[in-house]
Amino acid sequence: MGSQKKKAANNQRPAHGAKERALFDKTLVLMLLIMLTGYFFIHDLYGGTLLEHNAWDSYTLQAYGWQSGRLSVDARHANYLELAVYNGEYFVSFPPFPSVVMFPLTLIFGMDTPNNLVVMVYALIIAAAAYKIFRLCKMKDTHAALLALGFIWGSSTFWMSTIGGVWFQAQLLALALGLLTVYCALTNRRVLAYLFTAFAVGCRPFYILLFPIIFVFFYMNDREDGEGGFFKTALKQWKCLIAPVLIGCAYLWYNYIRFDNPLEFGHNYLPEFTESEKGQFSLSYIWPNLLQQFDPVELKFDGGKLRMEYSIFNGFMFFVANPLFILLFVSAAKNIIKRRTNAVSAVLMTGMLLELLLLCMHKTMGGWQFGARYICDLLPMLAMYLACSRLKEEALQPSGTPQTLKHYEIYIIVFGILLNAYGCMAMNFYHG
Repeated sequence: MGSQKKKAANNQRPAHGAKERALFDKTLVLMLLIMLTGYFFIHDLYGGTLLEHNAWDSYTLQAYGWQSGRLSVDARHANYLELAVYNGEYFVSFPPFPSVVMFPLTLIFGMDTPNNLVVMVYALIIAAAAYKIFRLCKMKDTHAALLALGFIWGSSTFWMSTIGGVWFQAQLLALALGLLTVYCALTNRRVLAYLFTAFAVGCRPFYILLFPIIFVFFYMNDREDGEGGFFKTALKQWKCLIAPVLIGCAYLWYNYIRFDNPLEFGHNYLPEFTESEKGQFSLSYIWPNLLQQFDPVELKFDGGKLRMEYSIFNGFMFFVANPLFILLFVSAAKNIIKRRTNAVSAVLMTGMLLELLLLCMHKTMGGWQFGARYICDLLPMLAMYLACSRLKEEALQPSGTPQTLKHYEIYIIVFGILLNAYGCMAMNFYHG
C-alpha cells in the first residue's frame, strides 16, 4: 500500500491504460493553421520563398550522391558548404540522418528539394509534440498551445525554421525527434522513445545524453520498493535497446567507410578546424563560450535613434533569446524549496548542465544567428523537466481541475515570441 502511495506521489508519467484523447483536437489543428499562416506571411516577405530550395543544403547533396552510389560529393560545392576533405575527396561533415529524410525528396525534385518547406514541417512537428506533452499534464488546451509555441516561435528556433540550410535542418529535426522521445517516454512507448533518440543522435550527436535520461525514467517507473534489484529492474529494458544499437552500428559503419574512424562524422576534417591550433573541441573554449551566452543586449541612443545591439555570431543572453529557460529556473527552484526533487529531475538537470558544457567545448557556439542557437538542443530535456514537474502538481490538485499557465509565464512566452519574430525579420532584412 505504501509503495502505491509513493508511486502516485511521484507521478512521473500517466498511468498505464489511460484513455487516449480524441484524434481530432481542435486547438491543436488551430495552432498548426496559425503557424502555417505565419510561415506563409514570413516567406512572402522574404520574396515568396516557402517552396524554394535553399542552396546551403549538404543533406540534399549527400542524398543525391547516394542515388549514384557515392559517399563523397561534388567538390564544386566546397566553396560555400562545410565539406570535410579526406584523402583528396569531399564529404558531408554532418551526421547522416537528415540525408535519409531528404533522400525520397531527391527522387522527386532532384537537387531542388523544397527544404524551406521541410524545416517548416519540422517546426510544426515540434509544436505538435510539445502540445501533446503538456496536454498529458492535464493542462488547459489553449495554455498548452501557447506553451508549445514557446518551443518554436518563442525561442531561437523561430529564425531557423524559416531557412532550409544544413545547420537548421539538423537542429530542428533533432529537436522534433527529441520532443517525440519525451512524449513517447511519458506515454510509456519505450521502443519508440529509444528509436527517436537514436535518430536524433544521427542529427546532433550530443542528443546521446537522452539515452541515460529515459533509461532512468523507465527504471524509476519499473522499480518496486524492496523487490528485485538494480540489475533485474534495469534488464527489463534490454529489448527496447536492440533497434538503437543497430542504428548506432550503422552510424559507426558509415563513419568508418568514409574516414577510417567509426567515431568521426567529418567535422575534424573541415579546414576551419584542421587549421585551428586547438581543433574542434577544447577545454579552453568552455569559459569564453559560456560567458558569451550571458552577453547582454544593449540599448544604444545615437543621433536621436534608439537601437538594440547584440551579438549575432556566438549568441547572447540565452535565457532572453530562449525565455523558456526562465520557466525552468522557476520550476527547479520550486522543486528544491518544496523538496519535490527525485532521480528523474536530478538526472535531467545534470544532463542539461553536461550538454551545455559539451556545447561550450566547441570552437564556436553556432555562428551567424539570432540568440543562442546551440542552446536549443537542451529544449527536449527542458520540456521533460517541466512536464514531470507539472505531473506532480496535477496529482496534488482536485480531480478534474485543469492546469493553467501563471500570468508571468504567459508574459514570458509572449515576450519570447515577439522577440524572436523580430529576430526573424532582423536577420533577414537588417543583418542579412
